[in-house]
Amino acid sequence: MLDRAGNARRPDRRRSAGRRAGPDVAALAEVGRLLTSTLEPREVLNLLVKAAVDLTGASSGSLLLRDADSRLLNLEASRGYPSSGRVKLLSLRLGEGITGWVGQHGRSLLVPDVRRDPRYVEVDRSIRSELAVPLTLKREVIGVINVNATRVGAFDEGDVRILEGLAAQSAAVVQGARLLDAARRRSRALQTLFNVGQLVAGSLELDVVLRQVAASTARLLKTQVTSIMLLSEDGEELILRAVHGGGRAYAARGAIRVDQSYVGRAVRQRRAVTAMDVREVHGYSSAELARRQGLVALLTVPLVSRDRVLGVINAYKRTRHRWTSEEVALLRSLADLSAVAIENATLHEGQLRLEQALRTMERTATLQELAIEMAHELRNPLTIIRMLLHSLGTDHREDVEVIRTEVARLERLATRFLDQAKPKEPVMAPLDLNELLGRLLVLVRPKVAAGRLRVRRDLAPSLPPIVGDRDQLEQLFLNLVLNAFDVLPPGGRLTVATRRTARGVEATVADDGPGIPEAIRQRLFEPFVTTKPTGMGLGLAIVRRIADGHKATVRVESEAGKGTAFTLELPASG
Repeated sequence: MLDRAGNARRPDRRRSAGRRAGPDVAALAEVGRLLTSTLEPREVLNLLVKAAVDLTGASSGSLLLRDADSRLLNLEASRGYPSSGRVKLLSLRLGEGITGWVGQHGRSLLVPDVRRDPRYVEVDRSIRSELAVPLTLKREVIGVINVNATRVGAFDEGDVRILEGLAAQSAAVVQGARLLDAARRRSRALQTLFNVGQLVAGSLELDVVLRQVAASTARLLKTQVTSIMLLSEDGEELILRAVHGGGRAYAARGAIRVDQSYVGRAVRQRRAVTAMDVREVHGYSSAELARRQGLVALLTVPLVSRDRVLGVINAYKRTRHRWTSEEVALLRSLADLSAVAIENATLHEGQLRLEQALRTMERTATLQELAIEMAHELRNPLTIIRMLLHSLGTDHREDVEVIRTEVARLERLATRFLDQAKPKEPVMAPLDLNELLGRLLVLVRPKVAAGRLRVRRDLAPSLPPIVGDRDQLEQLFLNLVLNAFDVLPPGGRLTVATRRTARGVEATVADDGPGIPEAIRQRLFEPFVTTKPTGMGLGLAIVRRIADGHKATVRVESEAGKGTAFTLELPASG
């Protein structure tokens, strides 16, 4: 029975078990009505715990539900415990404690004095007796209802029957509320994952991608601080690249060592790392920063793309929190999608840097060409001046000597400049041409996608190694590929092929673009010759210079309306 406040009235313990049946049945019926009157999962669980405490006259009570993935009983609702106690984060393995024993065996357990039962796990020092009954649905234990009292022998068999009756009529309601809650969480998660999926196909700006992923993580897991750290090039450090919700001190944190940090375990072991409270984690390297920022619970998952770890996502809560298997799985899914977006944006960023470097090299090469020509041409008038000086008389000997000295100095400057301007010799080493070209095609993948182009690889297996300067050859092939991209319309095709030859190996970069006019083709490798409205016309001049430095030959085949193919033949090593 319920009083006017909606509280279940405590049956009179002085009455016999038989006389208690009527009021108990009525009270249970009223509780059942209340439980089915709401669809809010949290309200259902709290009502159930309140009814259990009121019907048995307990001082406190709790409801733990079983997590099928982790085989843990996790606290979902409680009543009557001290706010500072351990119970709010209670999580028990099946078989652990009195509650865990009930969850494992599926049978009720009445313990008159918990201090005499070795199974008891203390969560409140004032508790002296405990009663726990299983929530069973279709012969499967889905949770445990637990009530406690501060005096020994507070419960009897009548309380067992009451609590078992409450569990029997509420198991289906609890499962329904649980499924509804899970469905809502999945709906929110799917929406977030869908948004991240759009991000994968959207922005190629790395900083924008990282900020949006951090914000999506915070919404998905309701975390107060989320950060993304990417691996350094040597893979030894994690560098903060984006943060959502953190203070200035967190944003200013330095890099952390992968092999000496707690979050680095996610990289080393390629799995999620959790902490209910980082203040209790031995070896947590950012303890002082966490204390100042109020960071407590931590979930870290690695960002992995194509079996390569890119970094980690860190999710923090400012209170102690037990991370569920569902939360870990959600962040893993988000990380998998995010890793693709991050890698695409990273490749795009690298491509932009390469293109900027190429443009800088073209401008530098232009200035170099002009300066070399100027220095070379300067020597001619200087030679004439020197010859005329010898023909002058001796009337202005001092002036002539000053002029002769300055002319000699100008000649030395011109000679020194010409010596410095000579191209540097390549640094030669054995190379796998297929690997070099494959890496280059990965690098330009964002530009392929942006231009809606098609790329065909025809790389011959088991090519012999070549000897070359990796940086210079990458620059050579990048020039050829970018030149092809500049003339291809949407839907155009680029073909990169290799094959073995009698002399060594050949690499061909071909497009199905408009082709090169015959008049231009004759002067194609000369500086400042171009068919493009922009650019300096130095790209192919650089290609020829690098090819000459590698004792390689370059052939060009082009037909109007059908495309162009550049073929580089390189000698094999040895």
